[in-house]
Amino acid sequence: MRKKIFKFSIKFSVSLAFLTWIIFKVDWREVASLLSGIKSAYIALYFLFLACGILISSYKWKLLAQFKGIRLSLSQFFRLYLTGTFINNFMPSFVGGDAYRIYQVGKEEKKFSESASAVVMDRLTGLLGAMILAVTFSLMNFPVIVEHGILIFLNAIILLSIAAIFIFYMTQKNLFWEKLWEVFRMKKIVQGKFLKFFGEMMHYSNEKIILRQTMAWSMIFGIVGLSATNYVIFLSLGEKLPMLNYLSVIFLISFVSSIPISINNIGVKEWAYVTFFGFFGVPSAVAITAAILGRVLQMLFSFLALPIYLKNKK
Repeated sequence: MRKKIFKFSIKFSVSLAFLTWIIFKVDWREVASLLSGIKSAYIALYFLFLACGILISSYKWKLLAQFKGIRLSLSQFFRLYLTGTFINNFMPSFVGGDAYRIYQVGKEEKKFSESASAVVMDRLTGLLGAMILAVTFSLMNFPVIVEHGILIFLNAIILLSIAAIFIFYMTQKNLFWEKLWEVFRMKKIVQGKFLKFFGEMMHYSNEKIILRQTMAWSMIFGIVGLSATNYVIFLSLGEKLPMLNYLSVIFLISFVSSIPISINNIGVKEWAYVTFFGFFGVPSAVAITAAILGRVLQMLFSFLALPIYLKNKK
């Protein structure tokens, strides 16, 4: 209990620190002016891209679950994915929504380890897809990116992470990993249900076809559900960013926002918007408005899942 309180306190402090910086950095009268001038057509387009993004993610999740013998329709996965997003609005991290998805999918046939591995792989492939896109577009825009140390630093971290994942994937059957796994089992560092869960996770790594498919869908989601949705928001605010500049940082922002150092990335995401888009001349008021508007619109869209949540709760 104390450990949880300590972690929450740290995350709360980080969010508060970033939000304090943002409050004094931004001209909030300009933010109000920007919000009052948004056209409804852009909002409708945003919701369209957002729905497409959730549909893509739901299909990818379906592929991963289907590989584990879990048979549900795409519409069921879509509803549960949207409901998980809705639950995340009220949780200090994304774990709450993921736990809901794991339970709802696994409860019918008591396949909780299989369901958990599908949800975790959905998260991991999504993050890896965003990382690959971040590095790709940063390299394409290298003359501009190299002028900003923090962008170089983040890309270096991502490259090292991708390299580490690739090395592990290529050497997973090496005797070293087998011995390490055996030590974990003998020392009971990993026990019972966790052993089964890790076994389910390793099952994916042996199937190249499912990995290729899910990685492809992850990057398609990145283009549609992440970059297109957020670009529409900038257009709604009258800010037409050069596409390569935009693409070279939007996935970096996604990577930074995924680091669990704050409450639901509150403060961190907004800081990244103001800082990274500021490198390309985007006013801080525009950047913060885009970040806040995206967060609010996604929250509003997720409330469509409220009836589903209430029905499943009975």
